[in-house]
Amino acid sequence: MQVLLEKEKEDFKQKVQTFADNKLSKTTKFNLKLLWQELYKEGLVNKENNFFQNILLTEVLCKFKSGLGLFLLTQFTCIEIIKNFASDSLKEKYLNKLISGECISCFSITEPNAGSDVSMIETRAQKKGNTWILNGHKIWASNGSISDIITVFVQTNPVKAIHELPQHKKSGITCFVIPSKCKEVEILKDTPKLGVEITPSNEVFIKDLSVSEDSQIGNIGDGIKIALSTITSGRMFCAAQAVGLLSGILEESVKYSTKRNQFGKSISDYQAIKWYIADMTKDLDSARLLLYKAVWAKENSPEELNKLSSMAKYFCTSAAQKHSSNAVQIFGGAGLVKDSYVACAYRDSKVLEIYEGTNEIQKLVLAKELL
Repeated sequence: MQVLLEKEKEDFKQKVQTFADNKLSKTTKFNLKLLWQELYKEGLVNKENNFFQNILLTEVLCKFKSGLGLFLLTQFTCIEIIKNFASDSLKEKYLNKLISGECISCFSITEPNAGSDVSMIETRAQKKGNTWILNGHKIWASNGSISDIITVFVQTNPVKAIHELPQHKKSGITCFVIPSKCKEVEILKDTPKLGVEITPSNEVFIKDLSVSEDSQIGNIGDGIKIALSTITSGRMFCAAQAVGLLSGILEESVKYSTKRNQFGKSISDYQAIKWYIADMTKDLDSARLLLYKAVWAKENSPEELNKLSSMAKYFCTSAAQKHSSNAVQIFGGAGLVKDSYVACAYRDSKVLEIYEGTNEIQKLVLAKELL
């Protein structure tokens, strides 16, 4: 597979691998903000990075700790939104700070009644003179408790019941950057999750928060367009997490099965284990090929990007979930230890099938592209 990467990309991937070997391999507790700052100091995150490099970074780091992927995805997504849609003043204020890690951003779009259907957002922004007054309730806000700012999506239409609007009038959704640390914004404690626990997800309550017009990203009603612009990238970051996880569980499964002896021989000598390992190997290479093809399409074949990014997210995360379950089976009782590598991977892989668009949604996307 590596022959498909130019030498520059191979060298970059190896640089990330060296960083991970030195910094992550023996670490159990992470300060995510400091981690990003270290990545910046090592030149692994910078203004010049292209999208492919960011995907490779995510893949390699997620081999060591797959839950890091959501943190990386969130920060990269907010950087992309600021870079592509924000005013010059907002770029000057936040872009360099986000890239360097001086500032961590939370991404907040989901609400109790707005999940896959983001048009149902009910958090409101009301215009008063030259300011906006924001009120609402968000859930699953990634990076919430560690953030300095929040990239938030709100409804600017002056209605109380969004669900009563006809579809063509739900265009008032608008994106803003707001501060995380102020009395009008309450970020609740980290939501306990099945997996991806290392990256915080939070409920956020916004009450009578006043922000200037300069805090608005894009035009009024551009929110869905901005959110949709990040969807294909989000799918590929999620797929990169899955590929990193798959790589890790394959390595751990080979290592454990060749050392574990039962009934007088290594368990890797038994056919059942051989088949598990063979299937992992086949699907890891398939997943990586599909991911890299989708990333390549972002710059070289944009007309295929929606289909390929959806395929990559669906296939890679499904494979990660299937094989993490098999890895637990290979480890037997040792795989049931909560903090073991394969147990964490098993939990994380299930989360990957759900966020950035459930795999059921990906099937609908694929069918729509073909039918």
